Amino acid sequence: MIRSDLANKLAQKLDISKQEADRILLTFVDGIMTNLEKEGRVVIQGFGSFRVREYPARIGKKPVTGEPIEIPARKKPVFHASKELNALINRESREVPIARVFVESAPLYVQRP
Repeated sequence: MIRSDLANKLAQKLDISKQEADRILLTFVDGIMTNLEKEGRVVIQGFGSFRVREYPARIGKKPVTGEPIEIPARKKPVFHASKELNALINRESREVPIARVFVESAPLYVQRP
């Protein structure tokens, strides 16, 4: 599934235009990215968490020559799936995850211009 597919599903679910759904999706992703940059962690209950992991500098080898090179320290985003998502993916449980129950039963508060 790509972003446009996800935006289409969102548009159908919320009964809004595809452009508006895409704008909501981009705002959501931008919020995650901004918060990761500032705070280093984002938690979405029932789905998982994103965090920034720091990797120290180290010495590596060039694959072709075997020559040692210095690999600088860096940061990378990491995603950890929730228990509910893992259960859904692995079909460990036939119960509906809490997040899905919440989403399906929650009223939709979408302000339309």
